Amino acid sequence: MNERKIELDNATYTLQQDKQAIRITMPKSQTTVKDMRQLHLMDQPSEQFVPMEVQEEEDTLAFIYNINPNHKKWSDIQKLRQDDKLRILSNVGKLERFLSSRITFFLHPDNLVFDENLMPQVIHRGVRDIVPPFDMQSETFLKQYKCLSIAMFSKKYSFDQLYHGSLENANESDYEKKIQKLETIEALRQFLQDSYAKEQKKTDKTMSFLPTKRFRLYKRLSIIMMILSVLLAAPLVYLALIKDPFQDKQLEAHGEFLANNYNDVISTLAEEDPEKLPSQTKYTLAYSYIQVEALSDEEKESILKNVTLKSDQDYLLYWIYNGRGELDTSLDKAKYIDDPQLIIYGLIKKIEQVKNNPDLSGTDRDREVEDFQNQLDKMLEEYNLDPLGEESETEAAPDQEAASEEQQNAQEENNDENKEEK
Repeated sequence: MNERKIELDNATYTLQQDKQAIRITMPKSQTTVKDMRQLHLMDQPSEQFVPMEVQEEEDTLAFIYNINPNHKKWSDIQKLRQDDKLRILSNVGKLERFLSSRITFFLHPDNLVFDENLMPQVIHRGVRDIVPPFDMQSETFLKQYKCLSIAMFSKKYSFDQLYHGSLENANESDYEKKIQKLETIEALRQFLQDSYAKEQKKTDKTMSFLPTKRFRLYKRLSIIMMILSVLLAAPLVYLALIKDPFQDKQLEAHGEFLANNYNDVISTLAEEDPEKLPSQTKYTLAYSYIQVEALSDEEKESILKNVTLKSDQDYLLYWIYNGRGELDTSLDKAKYIDDPQLIIYGLIKKIEQVKNNPDLSGTDRDREVEDFQNQLDKMLEEYNLDPLGEESETEAAPDQEAASEEQQNAQEENNDENKEEK
């Protein structure tokens, strides 16, 4: 059983997690509950709150929260693109409407999960003047909202450090400085919405270079996956008889894979060296990373055409390293197997990573972005691809001219943004 503590405003909440259930036990003396009917508000169904139940024991109350296994935790959203993170933070602001209700709550990374639409759900909540937290003022909400917004991107401060004294010191980036100056919840939420819209526009423009000709939609993908599931069943029986921890992890990962719990596959194998994994496990892990990659369903299904148990090992390793954010290694794999489409996709991801790296100075960031952008331009020109990755034959000259013009515009925009950053 996993246990962690949240300490906020002179209150301590101990969260005990067993599989998908989180339990918080609280002495009755810490509440003012006179009748269990006073807690009726807590277990009312709501899209903004995790489903829960209350169990009364002799001297304590047990609050049990049932977490959807497909919902993302704080550690999961930390791996998302910058625009998705800003979208999440903007959505958190929608919880403000509960400040005037009898339901109370607090914002903390361990007290939030996020659904497939990146909407927040609060885990523990209380009832005003009855169950802690007894109150939630707009000033407290704003402070917690600011800490959450900075902690999402900060490499230096965690939420707890910010909330317990370091918030005023977090002013190393323009983003942090602007947040510090905002004085209302609405102003902060509007800033996050504007930042998301701007970042989304940049991301859409960059990701439009993803080659798509080779990646076609296959209608029979579901049938293929059913066959693969049957093929995976036999090795699972064998693995179940082996006690070695390494084998146990593989067994657990394959079980999660068959249940379509791709995030759990990734977390189970997170500490394993991909190079040492058996072919079958490489396939399982690569497939899972593709499923959680920030691509459309059509793009994912098209990519999965090339992902089978018989796929080139370096091709599978490319998607594993790409999913883990080890983009230098994934690029090396793409160059080794000489796949221009993977190289181009890797360069696009690398450009995005460099732009979002707060540890680089403006000069270093400009230099690295220019280097990778030049490599990307060269690849597009060498393989006669337009910005969407389609090969041009009869209309090669016009397409190439259009691609060159769009690339030049993108480069000029990058230069303008970098000047503003400096």
